[in-house]
Amino acid sequence: MTTPDTIQDIEIYAKNLRLTDIQSWLKSCFSSVETVQSGKVVHDFILDGHIPLMIVESAVGKAWTSIWFKSPQTPWGDDRECARSLQSFAQCRVRANAAPWSDGEDMDEWWQITESGEEGTLSWPNAG
Repeated sequence: MTTPDTIQDIEIYAKNLRLTDIQSWLKSCFSSVETVQSGKVVHDFILDGHIPLMIVESAVGKAWTSIWFKSPQTPWGDDRECARSLQSFAQCRVRANAAPWSDGEDMDEWWQITESGEEGTLSWPNAG
């Protein structure tokens, strides 16, 4: 597992992906996926016994689900690596911040990988 000093957490957004599909992807990446609490739209998990994860369905509009690993201890070095992993597994559109977040920064620039694997940046949430 990668633990770079600059990465505090990983957060990605998946478009039109069911919770069950996200859970299948998680089970392919981690040895254990334990549900801590599951509500109507917010779901908390512990991965591999120590990595907290929060999934929020309809986090941005109805189509986008937030997947937030609240730890740097994941198999990925950054948000983009994580997004590529999910896209490869589910062939879905995935977005992440274009750059690491820092206080006072404009967070409208996002990076995405499309269903077909094309990568690029866009302004979001203003862009579809």
